[in-house]
Amino acid sequence: MVFMITCLIGFMLFKASPRSGIVKLVQLNNGHYIPAIGLGTWTMDDKEAREAIKMAVKIGYRHVDTAWRYHNEKGVGQALKDLILDKVIARNDIFITTKVWNTFHGRELAVQAIKESLANLGLDYLDLALIHWPTGFKAGTDDIYPRKSDGSIMPSDFSLIDTWKGMEDLFRQGLAKSIGVSNFNIKQLQRVLNEASIKPSVNQFETHPFLAQQELVDFCHNNSIAVIAYSPLRQADKELLNNPVLKNIALKYNKTVAQVALRWQIDRNVIIIAKSSRKERQMENINIFDFKLEDQEIKQITALNQNNRLIDIPGIQNHPEYPFDN
Repeated sequence: MVFMITCLIGFMLFKASPRSGIVKLVQLNNGHYIPAIGLGTWTMDDKEAREAIKMAVKIGYRHVDTAWRYHNEKGVGQALKDLILDKVIARNDIFITTKVWNTFHGRELAVQAIKESLANLGLDYLDLALIHWPTGFKAGTDDIYPRKSDGSIMPSDFSLIDTWKGMEDLFRQGLAKSIGVSNFNIKQLQRVLNEASIKPSVNQFETHPFLAQQELVDFCHNNSIAVIAYSPLRQADKELLNNPVLKNIALKYNKTVAQVALRWQIDRNVIIIAKSSRKERQMENINIFDFKLEDQEIKQITALNQNNRLIDIPGIQNHPEYPFDN
């Protein structure tokens, strides 16, 4: 309900101290606030992540998304340390997300995973911890993709509910202010909602104009679960960036196609993770809060949907929790 009320009010314009910058915020179902755009770090190594984050924070970003699987948590942590030591920001000025990888499914393992991530990041707490995928992999093999002899993934011995209970544990221990999931479909979310003592604050998944996922977006919003979009530009896909519908709308507002695609997410109350290590691209991506799409334009962009998914994990299609069948 809290999230839905915030949606009715609209994304908030937050103007605080000079440290905090000027960012849009949305309220989660537990009362905490998350910046409506974050910097993604997928495929960045430690060095690239460190420099990209320092640049982004100075531009105005206050939300950074990483994951244990990205192997760059130490670089993210070093960037935060540098920024805090230089008094550019304080810890509570920035929102940090990381994720529990598939080989850490299970109640105790989920807590262990977040403790390891916190050590990598050099932090005492996270702003948001997510289950990275519903597809748990077998633990204890020293392989992030443990496979059977036929090449298929070895599934975890634990259920999604076991892992969610671990997320609740780490929340109660103060290791994360908010907890959520990523890449979960409606049925998986409903199972968690049926069993949860603490409901997920967030579901992060791939969505862009060619993969609108409107049914999943609506389900999340109707259950006061915030949506975070990753790959919102389909990794700078040329077909997307040259789409005539998007180009015509961009011309009207004197914006780029990328800015229109990102604003579409904001106008349907979706938070964005936009990845870039280039200053000009970071500035372009964040410069989307000075215009608003009309309802008909939002519908036009949503109608571009092709159910065209970009992100998947090879070998998990036969996993009992494979999320993309519905």
